[in-house]
Amino acid sequence: MKHITHIVLIIFTLSFGAQLSAQEAGIQKLSDNVYSLFLYHYQSIVVIGDKGVLITDPANTGRAALLKSEITKLTNLPVTKIVLSHEHYDHVGGTEVFPNAEIYAHNATKPVFRLDVTGQAPKEVHHYVGDKTTLVLGKTKVNLLHYGAADGVGMLAVHLPKESVVYSADLYEAGSITQGAFIADSNHLGIRKLLNALVAYKPKYAITTHSADISPKHLELAADFYNDLFDAVEPILQAAMKESFAATMAVVNTLPKQVKLPKYKDLGNYNDLAAHVERMVYSIFHGG
Repeated sequence: MKHITHIVLIIFTLSFGAQLSAQEAGIQKLSDNVYSLFLYHYQSIVVIGDKGVLITDPANTGRAALLKSEITKLTNLPVTKIVLSHEHYDHVGGTEVFPNAEIYAHNATKPVFRLDVTGQAPKEVHHYVGDKTTLVLGKTKVNLLHYGAADGVGMLAVHLPKESVVYSADLYEAGSITQGAFIADSNHLGIRKLLNALVAYKPKYAITTHSADISPKHLELAADFYNDLFDAVEPILQAAMKESFAATMAVVNTLPKQVKLPKYKDLGNYNDLAAHVERMVYSIFHGG
């Protein structure tokens, strides 16, 4: 039912967000000038610089208005930079609430934004960036990192080295693997690569967009899950590919029902393991 809740929240904030109070906002102070702000099922990083504020993923117009209101409780400075984590429309709406902000997104998001027929994608992205870009707000370096396709093709993770903070979107949730309904656009090789890279930073705080809990233990568990999933799939698939196309297709069709990872049986959405096995199979065999 978690995916239904997610969709209902999106519709609710889109329709009524401007009329809601922000009493559910969860603000956590990560350093003197860096905060995480959890509001209506989305996390945003808030980095306060000398002249302006950087945020991530306003999500939609209703949530963006409430986010703007919450930020005024932290600083009088305006939002001047918005980093969009990836191209999925439920993360990138609401940028118009911050009319003076420069918007950053990865190059790979551009052709997806071009196809938007809903009006959620930003009307203008000021900076389409490559695989590593560093923004500076006061004494805080904000590294935008792209490791390849992950959830979608234009995923930007965020690393604040001084503050020991990492931020990613839609790759995992606290205590749960991703709902199977939401992984159709996932490349599991890319997710594995990105999660391992973020773990290697040994962060003090690990923020994922749809969870309020920012403990790095959830990031580490997610990386373990994708590593174990890869180890359970890759040798069998590689052997079948060396044998024949028929053997490969037999593995493609049967392996999702055969792989069991009991270490993760207590995580939410474990019943969707077969869908994750299938995604890993196609990520290795087909590239997506």
